Amino acid sequence: MPAKGLALLGWKEKVGFPSWGLTLKAIMDPASPLSTLAVERVDALGRMRDAQGRQRLVLRLAVPMARGKGRLKLVYAYLSRRTRLGEGLGRCPVIRIPMRIGDLVWEGELALVSAPRRQYFLHLGRADLAGRCTLDPALSYRHPTRALAFEPEPSLPLPEIAES
Repeated sequence: MPAKGLALLGWKEKVGFPSWGLTLKAIMDPASPLSTLAVERVDALGRMRDAQGRQRLVLRLAVPMARGKGRLKLVYAYLSRRTRLGEGLGRCPVIRIPMRIGDLVWEGELALVSAPRRQYFLHLGRADLAGRCTLDPALSYRHPTRALAFEPEPSLPLPEIAES
């Protein structure tokens, strides 16, 4: 039984990214402090002003939509900070982006890692799960997938379509 006011999630769910217009399968990983997104490529494009007028570094990300060659979607995000995920792994970029599971919407942080051979490209850690939901490891895909309305960040370039 979920705690009052908290959403009940299964061990895997589909997470929507309205500002990118895509949905990815995710593993709920409360043992991990940060959420991670495996990307094929991260390109720094230069600095632009965000909605608050601050100069920030813009990143172009090649996000895998499924396993296999040519199944990438190019999207854009602002660099939030850099962090270390573990010993010997070096520093990785972290972005902030709106995420959605069912009716639950929040702005979460994703550490960008290079791990294209993962079965699930998105792992949600306890920083994004704590205080928002409870997990039931016996459930999966508890929330229906809805078509996302594309809501791009107004100050970022529009996403490009990856060439097959």
